[in-house]
Amino acid sequence: MNNKPTADKVKKLFIEASMKLQQGDAAGARRGLEKVVKLAPGAAAAWYNMGLASQHLGLHSKALTEFKRSLAIQPGEVEAIINLGLSHKALGDIDAAEKAGHSALKIAQEHPRALNLLGSIEAERQQHESARKYFERALNSDPGFADARQNLANALLETGDLDKAAEILAPLLKAESTAKEPLLLYGQILLEQRRYDKFQPLLKDLKARFPDDEDVLILEIGFCELRNDNFTVVEIAQKLLKKSPQQARVWSSLGNAYFQLDSIENAKNSYQKAIELDPDQAEYRNNLGLAYSSLGDKEQAEVLYRKSLELNPEYIEAYRNLVAMKKFSSLEDPDAAQIESIWNKADLNETHKCKLAFALGKVYDDCGLYDRAFETYDIGNQLKSREVTMDFDQYFSHIDRIIEVCAAPPAITVDDTENAHHPIFILGMSRSGTTLVEQIISRHPDVTGCGELACIERAVANLEKNHGEMRVYPDGFIDLDLEAFSRENHGYFDWVARLHDISTGYFTDKMPFNFVHIWLIRALFPHAAIIHCHRHPLDVIVSNYFQLYGSDVNFVYDLEVLSGYYIRYHRLMRHWHSIFADDIYKVQYEALVADHEHQTRMLIEGARLPWDEACLDPDKSDTAVRTASIWQVRQGIYTSSRERWRRYEKHLKPAIDMLSDEGILDSELRYVE
Repeated sequence: MNNKPTADKVKKLFIEASMKLQQGDAAGARRGLEKVVKLAPGAAAAWYNMGLASQHLGLHSKALTEFKRSLAIQPGEVEAIINLGLSHKALGDIDAAEKAGHSALKIAQEHPRALNLLGSIEAERQQHESARKYFERALNSDPGFADARQNLANALLETGDLDKAAEILAPLLKAESTAKEPLLLYGQILLEQRRYDKFQPLLKDLKARFPDDEDVLILEIGFCELRNDNFTVVEIAQKLLKKSPQQARVWSSLGNAYFQLDSIENAKNSYQKAIELDPDQAEYRNNLGLAYSSLGDKEQAEVLYRKSLELNPEYIEAYRNLVAMKKFSSLEDPDAAQIESIWNKADLNETHKCKLAFALGKVYDDCGLYDRAFETYDIGNQLKSREVTMDFDQYFSHIDRIIEVCAAPPAITVDDTENAHHPIFILGMSRSGTTLVEQIISRHPDVTGCGELACIERAVANLEKNHGEMRVYPDGFIDLDLEAFSRENHGYFDWVARLHDISTGYFTDKMPFNFVHIWLIRALFPHAAIIHCHRHPLDVIVSNYFQLYGSDVNFVYDLEVLSGYYIRYHRLMRHWHSIFADDIYKVQYEALVADHEHQTRMLIEGARLPWDEACLDPDKSDTAVRTASIWQVRQGIYTSSRERWRRYEKHLKPAIDMLSDEGILDSELRYVE
């Protein structure tokens, strides 16, 4: 019998199938190769190519069978062994994948694809230093191996070597037709470097080249998170999840944005969805714990924090949150001992040391070890301040300019008398009692507590860029017309309605930093109550210096900068009280906790509400609290924080000198009205 026609047919089918595989038609290639192996079951190359086609189609179980058939015919074929390992890895069998990688290296030392496979396995195990070494070897073996170059850059990013990561990635960025993946990685590096000047044009180019691409939108979410633009995060995340609801990381980002916007129920639901999709992420459990903390469920919060630590025993954020919710009486407490143990590790990196310092400082403060507490907090602040790039001289000049520009009340104001809901603005320095004041006011049956709303800051940003030429607040704001103010009034209410379910006539907005924008608040809401919370300056400074903020509060990590900020706050509030007179109600924290009933009655009157006995009942408080004051206000009236600064007076000389020179403190360190 003549087998030549059959051999010719097999050869033709194999060539046609291989061409389809090269052209990206994996399904067509696989159909052709199935015919080949049926006619020639001993053709190792056909089984190998069929395995490649199956990999392209995501059929990794089939690929395993096909690569094994190829290797049974040609046992030492390195590429088949490596691809066998890749399919094992895709199916989650990491041990088998690792075995395949090492088997390949025994046959071909320093094989770049085998090294790249082993590096990716180490990266998946979070062993980034080991992964880096494998990727470096792969790139040394083949400098043109793009996958190894990109993977090495990613490993360097994970280990914090950002400049080296950018250097390694650079050759992949030179061509105009650069693939999406290296550009996305470069974007991540730029974000970590806070190189927004380079990142923004890159993002613009990516969005133009890959419109509505999910990976590009996820990169944009990361940018918005760093800029604290939580409104945009919500919009992008909702858009993404409508198309691809199975992305746990996007659900987590949506939860974080809702949390920062004080929409706690929405945050909780988003975190729960992230955990359903990826139950092994310590971060998601921790964040859900924060949501339960904000809602006052201490027991469930602790369960989640401890589950987070089960998943990652050195997850610093979970320790910070556990420390915040409990009172320590001894360093022998198991949590305190574990935190000290981590703190004393020689290889603790600066990021973790910074975060842990604020937790350990609180432990020492609870135990009455005040010098050790301040020294530890000081370490955390010094480490955190290294990350701050803000020009505070310029920023302070900007605040001072508000006094010059907004020298009189706004001439044009929105008619807000017909609004269905009315905001009550609670503002002042952070850590000045705003959370306690909101809790008291929101007990009123006609008030919904909405927490720290970023809606006024959003209005400022809109007015700066969306109405004619660019302007920087406050310059040009006094020339804005009624249409511009009305648009932002409506936009404010639209976002509040998206974040909170309000069925009462009034709601609170307790964003402390709104004290900068009182002129604009009066233009948008001329009849809204404004409550100015005040507390002894040194207590405010100590409380802020001991707090690691999760948002862009950058002025608290240096005592002189913090004191300078307080001085600008003091000057600006003195100005607002002078031009708006009795239109702003001032509540003194120390008086509120010392003479609670009388001061509460005056506070409710200042909020322009009729008196209701519920305002004196702490059991009526159901407003979510996500700020550092959470467990203090949950304990009712919290008096032990009065004159806390005296425990740390000897450490506060820079602040005392600056506030005394400004005339804010007298010689006895009393506040001067």
